[in-house]
This record gives sequence, structure tokens and C-alpha cells, in this order.
Amino acid sequence: MNSRKAVKNTLIGTAVGILVGYSVMLTVGLFFPGINPIGQARAAVDEMPDIASAEALQETFREVSARVLPSVVEITVKNDGTAGNQPDGEVPWNDFFVDPSEEDEGPRFFRSQGLGSGVIVDEKDGTYYAVTNAHVVGDSREITVELIDGSLVTAQPVGSDLRKDLAVLSFQAPESPLAVMPLADSDRLYVGDLVLAVGSPYGYAQSVSSGIVSALGRRDGPGENINDFIQTDAAINQGNSGGALVNIRGELVGINTFITTPNRGSIGLGFAIPVNNVASSVRQIIDYGEVRYGWLGVSLGDYGPEAAESLGYSPGEGAMVYQVFTGSPAEDAGLLPGDLITALNGKPFDQSDRLIYSIGDVEPGKTASFEVNRFGENLVIDVVMGTREDEEAVREIHGTARPGFVAAPLTPDLRGALNLPDEITGVPVAEVYPRTTAQAGDLRPGDLITAVGGMDVSSLESLYKALAQADIDNPGFTVWREGSEIQLGLRSGENQ
Repeated sequence: MNSRKAVKNTLIGTAVGILVGYSVMLTVGLFFPGINPIGQARAAVDEMPDIASAEALQETFREVSARVLPSVVEITVKNDGTAGNQPDGEVPWNDFFVDPSEEDEGPRFFRSQGLGSGVIVDEKDGTYYAVTNAHVVGDSREITVELIDGSLVTAQPVGSDLRKDLAVLSFQAPESPLAVMPLADSDRLYVGDLVLAVGSPYGYAQSVSSGIVSALGRRDGPGENINDFIQTDAAINQGNSGGALVNIRGELVGINTFITTPNRGSIGLGFAIPVNNVASSVRQIIDYGEVRYGWLGVSLGDYGPEAAESLGYSPGEGAMVYQVFTGSPAEDAGLLPGDLITALNGKPFDQSDRLIYSIGDVEPGKTASFEVNRFGENLVIDVVMGTREDEEAVREIHGTARPGFVAAPLTPDLRGALNLPDEITGVPVAEVYPRTTAQAGDLRPGDLITAVGGMDVSSLESLYKALAQADIDNPGFTVWREGSEIQLGLRSGENQ
């Protein structure tokens, strides 16, 4: 604290000294015309290292702005009355265009539709491709792009990725070439990094605002957006949607998508889709006109410290396989419930969300290499990826999940809640999936699994090891339920 106070006093003293010196020189100059106090004062200020650093940063901002502005376009669409091109067929934009006076206090998501921005990311044989948000263009077929020189061109929709709220437009430029923005590696972003937001807020084309990366990996955006978002305090407003978030090198790090605000205006809570989430979708849309998501056929999740102890894994080591779907690429390749996926194609992962995004980005038919920790045994499992179907089809296969339930570690609190005798041990059932063999066999939430296929169960690790050796369709559970031990035959669904 004393050192901070000393630094503060030093800075104040320096500033006062400069001002006093400037006043003295100005006074002397009035009576002694041969002296140039203003020039000497400016020279003294120019030599201050903090001024030099600020000017260097200012020059960087100038250069970056000049470099990226030609790659950012303004997009306007004529709504045909069916905006929102969403899977459920509803029009969700009313949630983001309401009179704040009619709403409860507190911030809300806000996305603009009909006016937005785009970023030129590719060019082929004189055709330019710009990425924007899917919610900006909706279902419109009348799309106009304004270039940096003010010229207007008609754009055509190439395709969209509704799960990531992305769309790609194509257009011909009256004068070529146009600048294509280089892409950064958004995995190398850090909180505190300087960024610029570029777009057309409220129609003010070619606007630039500055800020920092406030946070990374934000979730729960509007709609069913599956992205993890970059949070920034750079000013983002209506019309910025689909515009560029760039780093200090002038490289694209994200696509600005929405803000959280109580009043439609920026309050420093803006969110952008990381460019690493954007690149694969854009590439597929340009090449195929659609996005083909890879499908592994598992249910992935993270696990807490108590589960880690019961599993025998280190906390935050990877993403755990909770379910494997029958007939999926994962089952065919030999992945098992309880496996811990630690890397995909050589890239390590310690969170399930990031791994899920990366699995989807593997093109169907391609082979993905998974590094797996199976209770201390390190494996490499190669999987030929399938094609992810639509959401309804995915929901339909939930009944094929194996083992069809989620187990939890037996903590002292759970032991007390289940009123278990001290000599009884096992693994509690937290959830049973509908239409699975587990539900058909009468396994219930609150049951305590004490054995599988005649093998005693005392931890999550022993549970999954027993499941790996049991009949997948009829494991034969022994459970403690309401003060007594019973046998469950899953094939017949009858208690014994």
C-alpha cells in the first residue's frame, strides 16, 4: 500500500512540476521574447515515456482500423414477414425488440435483425463471401451489401448454420480486388487482450470501437445457439451483429452477435462467436451450401471433485462419456461409458463443451482420433464420424442410450438422505433416461446399485468396470430400495 501511495505521489508531483514549469516559462516568455516556453514545454512532454507509449498504441489502432475496415460491410435486408428462420418455425425476435418500459428491470439479450454487418472472409474467381449472423438475414432473399466506398451490391444467401447463428452471403464487387480479412486462432485469446469491434451500429457504417476481452467461454446465449462466446466491453449496438471483433494485429477473432442490456444500448456486455467456431461452418457452407455436423454418438459431461474421487480420475482431466448410443460410431469403435476423453486429433480438452463443439466440426466420414483414459489405461481410439441428424432425430435415439442412467458418488449427505445402514455401500442412481432398457427394467432414481452382473459395486469406477463386462442389454442389477435388496432383470423388466 505504501509503495502504491509513493508511486501515486510521484505521478502527482511530476504532473504539478510540469504545470508549474510551464506557467513559469510562459510568464518568462512574456517578458523575454527570445525564449520559446511553449516549444520547450512541448518538447518536454514529447519526451515523457507514457506519452510515447500512448502515441504508439494510437498509431497501432489507426493502422489496424485502416486494415480491417475494407473487409467489413453493412448488410440490409427487406423482410418478407417470415424472419427468424429458426428450427421451431416461430418468430423469436419479439423477445429482443420490446419497449424497455414494459419490461421488468434487469438486463436482456438483444440481437438486431434486418440491419447488420458482415465480414469478407473468402474470394473465389471474383466472387466474394461474407459471414454474418443468421438472425440478421432471416429468410430474406433481398439482401444489399454496402462496401467501404459506399457502393451498393446485391448479395445472395449461400447457406446458414442455425445452431451457431451464422450465415454466408456471396456477391460480385464492381471494382476488385476487395480485402479479405485474415483469421486468427481464437484459442490463443486471453482475458485482457485488446480488441476492436467493427460494424455499422444503427446504420453508422464503418464504425470502430475499442475494448478488451472481458471473459471467455460464456454460454447460454439467445435461442439455441451452441457457441461459447467471447465477452467484450467494446461498444456493440444494433447493426453490429455479424460484424468483426479483431485483435491488435487486425485478424478476425470473433463475429459480434448479441449484447445483454436493459435498454437496447451498449452497457459493455457484448458477445462474439469465436472465429474457431466460425471457420469450419463457413468452409462447409461455401463448399457444400450447408453444414454437415459430425456425430460421435455419446453423451459427454464434466464431473466434480467428489465424482473424480469416486472415478479415480484427476479433477478437470477431460470430458467423461456418460452414455453411448447403440449403433453409433462411438459404439462401433469401442468407446465405453465411464471413459474419459482427454484429446481429439492431438488437441487436449479439459471441458466437455469445447470438446462437443470440436466433435461437431469433424466432417462426417472423416476419422477422428480420441485419446482416452480408461481408469488408468491410456488408449487411442479412432472413430469414423457419422452425420448428425436434425434435433428431432437426435431426440428419438435417446432411448438407445447405454447404460441409460446417470449415477452419482455416495456422499455422506446422500447416505443420510437415502437412510442407508452403515454396512450398505454402492452407487446411487440420480437419473434414468426414458424409453431405455434401464427404465424398462424398473431402475429408479434413488436406487442404490450394489452389484452389476454379480460384481460388487462400491464406487463409480467399479460401476463402469462392471458394466463393461456385463450383458449390455441385461446387466442384472442388484439394488437397495426402501430398506431391502432386490434383483432387477432388465430384459424382462420384472423384479426378483
